[in-house]
Amino acid sequence: MPRPRARSISICSGKGGTGKTVLTANLGIALGSLGKRVVIMDADLAMANLSIVMGMHRCEVTLFDVLKGKATLDQALYKNYGVEVLPTGFRFEEVQEMLGGVRREKVEEIISELLNRAEILLLDAAAGIQETSLLLLAAAREALPVSTPSYASLVDVYKTIRIANLLRVWTRGLVLNRMGTTDLTREEVQAFMGRAVKGLPILAEIPEDPRVREAEREGVPVLVYDPSCPASEAIQGLARIVAGEEHLPYIPVEEREIRETSRRLLAALLG
Repeated sequence: MPRPRARSISICSGKGGTGKTVLTANLGIALGSLGKRVVIMDADLAMANLSIVMGMHRCEVTLFDVLKGKATLDQALYKNYGVEVLPTGFRFEEVQEMLGGVRREKVEEIISELLNRAEILLLDAAAGIQETSLLLLAAAREALPVSTPSYASLVDVYKTIRIANLLRVWTRGLVLNRMGTTDLTREEVQAFMGRAVKGLPILAEIPEDPRVREAEREGVPVLVYDPSCPASEAIQGLARIVAGEEHLPYIPVEEREIRETSRRLLAALLG
C-alpha cells in the first residue's frame, strides 16, 4: 500500500485584504496539530510575507536560493510550530533575476521532493486574477477561496472560483474571513453565492477577532498566541474539514498525481 501523497491546495482570493496569508499560516499549523505532514509554500513571488506571519523574521535561505543552486531544499525549509515552511523572499529584483535564469529541471526536482515529503502542500497564492495568480491557481489540485463578507470581495472571489472551475481545480467551498466587519450576514452571502455559484458551501466563518491583531503585533500566529479565541477555534474547525475530506475528485496516492501537480507548479513558476 503506497503511503499517502500530497494534496496540493491553493489558498486564494480575488483581492487583497481578505486575511488570506494569515489564514494559510494558521490553517497549516492546525492541520499539523491533527497529525498531518504539512508544507506551506509562499507562492506570492513578488509580495512574499508568509514568513513574517509565521514569526520567521530571519530566513536567510529561501526558495530563490534553491532555484539558483546556492542551497538545498532542506536548507530552505524551516520547521516552525509543527509544520515546514518554504519562504520565497522579499526583493522584486530578486524575483526577476530568479525567473530569468532558473533551470526547469531544478524546479521539477524541488516540486517532486516537496510533494513526496508532505501529506498536504498549502500554496499561499497571490491575490487577484493577474497572470501569475492564475498560473499558481492552476498549479494546485484544490482551491480554497477566501473572502470577506462584502459584495466587492464576493464579486472578486466569484471570478476566482469561476476560473478555478475552468482550470479543473476542485473548489471544495468558500471560507468567509473577518466576519462581523461589514453588514452582510451569512444568509446574505449564501444568497449571493447561491445565485453565482450553485452548490458551493460555506466551509467556515472566521470572525473578526482582536486577538488576531494582537498576535500579529507579537509576531506569532494567532493559533499559537491564543488557541481558544474565536478565530483560532474557527480555523481549527476548518482544519478538521480539510483533513477529514474523503471524497476527493482525484487520487493523491497515485504517482500520476505527483507528476500532474509537478507539471502544474512547474508551469506556474516558469511559464
